[in-house]
Amino acid sequence: MTPILSRIRAHGGDATLDGWSLRIKRGRLTDEALAWLRGRRDDLMREVWPAYDDWQERAAIREFDGGQPREDAEREAYREVMDRHV
Repeated sequence: MTPILSRIRAHGGDATLDGWSLRIKRGRLTDEALAWLRGRRDDLMREVWPAYDDWQERAAIREFDGGQPREDAEREAYREVMDRHV
């Protein structure tokens, strides 16, 4: 198990993906712990979803080079990355 995810689970919480969104089950995590997690969101995303960096790169290319709105770029990049990583 991964370092941040292990700490979350040790406190009765969990982190899962809903599409490309991160969902945190609080468990016994304190407000301070949740604030700490917010500052490490990208690291946690990489633990939960190894294709996270690939998705971000594809979304940025679609947005900046392709001129897509960010929401559309993220959705299309998600489909593209999941097709390659599944």
